[in-house]
Amino acid sequence: MSESIRVALVNDYEIVLEGLRVLLRRYEPAIQVVEIDVRRTPRRAVDVTLLDTYGEQQDMARRVRALAGDSTNGAVVVFSFSNHPAVVRTAVRAGAQGFISKAVPAIRIAEGVRAAARGGRVVIAERAQRAAVADELHWPGRDVGLTERESELLALLPTGMTNRELAAHLYISENTIKTQLRSLFSKLDVRNRVQAVTMARTGFLGEHRERELG
Repeated sequence: MSESIRVALVNDYEIVLEGLRVLLRRYEPAIQVVEIDVRRTPRRAVDVTLLDTYGEQQDMARRVRALAGDSTNGAVVVFSFSNHPAVVRTAVRAGAQGFISKAVPAIRIAEGVRAAARGGRVVIAERAQRAAVADELHWPGRDVGLTERESELLALLPTGMTNRELAAHLYISENTIKTQLRSLFSKLDVRNRVQAVTMARTGFLGEHRERELG
């Protein structure tokens, strides 16, 4: 491993990755973000690939396996708002070197990246119900009052998932999904799911690029 830890950031939403790059910038030159990738895999060899699960529409385990199966991606670490133990287990079993919660302080995120680059198993989670998220980690819609969960729900609505499927995907109850959707619709000033999907598809969430399936 080189003196500087080379990091690739992977997600389909550029605004999500830009916030993470800003957060890690304070740790330069020890940690260098060398690539922000909204495609399937990074294009250059790195020490750590940080996979942000925001709006993840494909099976997370499959995406982790694809990244971990290429040694040029280095240690794959899942970065998520969710702290559900099942999310952590799924990521690790699929080949991730570790898991880092977005609800931990920036210094712990950096420490996790360093540990993963050294080959250590990393699980850094925040169990508090209302843990603060670093200001840099903006999610689409935050500026208009959406919570991170409401924003992610909006990102997932165009997939056509039912409430039950959304609940399973996000490891929460179906009743919680219904409550969060009502709040989302109210904040967006839309009447129903169809109108929310239309908004999601017209750039409200920022630039989104589809990945090639494989």
